[in-house]
Amino acid sequence: MDSIRNFRSLGGQTTVDGRRVRTGLVYRAGHLAEATDSDLQAMVDLGIRTVFDFRNEGDHAAEGPNRLPEGVEQISLPMADSANPSGLRENFAALSAEELEERFGNGKAFQWMKEASGRSVSEPIRTAQFGEFVRRLLAPGAAPLLFNCSAGKDRTGWAASLLLLALEVPEQQVVDHYLETNQHVNPSRYGDLMMPMVTVHEDYFAWQLEVLADTWGSFDQYWADGLSLDDGHRQALRELLLD
Repeated sequence: MDSIRNFRSLGGQTTVDGRRVRTGLVYRAGHLAEATDSDLQAMVDLGIRTVFDFRNEGDHAAEGPNRLPEGVEQISLPMADSANPSGLRENFAALSAEELEERFGNGKAFQWMKEASGRSVSEPIRTAQFGEFVRRLLAPGAAPLLFNCSAGKDRTGWAASLLLLALEVPEQQVVDHYLETNQHVNPSRYGDLMMPMVTVHEDYFAWQLEVLADTWGSFDQYWADGLSLDDGHRQALRELLLD
């Protein structure tokens, strides 16, 4: 893609029972507000029918609406950014070096992002939204589909991890897919201080699973009690996404 950050497919992973996640059905990305005409044609060529946009009002005000090919359905599930719960966008470039150091130095940025990752699996409003995402994803004719947030790494990251875990893909493969985000970040654009904010880390994912277990007891209980999904939804997901 020319101007869509972190655009990639969900697929190719193997499950604990030896099945394989299908490619060409589910894609993930950062926002599509700057998509070029070439990007839109690529989406047409991929057959994408549905786009789930996890961005909220503040994200849209800062970035603009998604650009989509004609005929693609967009489903808005506006979520608070766990790393920015207030929804207010700050111009970090306007902060002095001393202000940045005070706010994010000495490991504060890393800890902030780690704690933020846990909120994506513990907050009831968020879990209800992810449950709605799975239900809408399973609607007849929804796939091939794409889901996005702003950078395609936090809200989108958990959505991808959630699907893979529900399919019983081993955790290490889920982590590997999660960490691929870092291959789409240009380190030269950011100082060391801000890198924890613009990348992902395996500790963020590990903390999500720890918070999930503390909050819900297990992934199965999270699926049932947090997402309000049942065995039928899980079986439908397997039939849709596994070879």
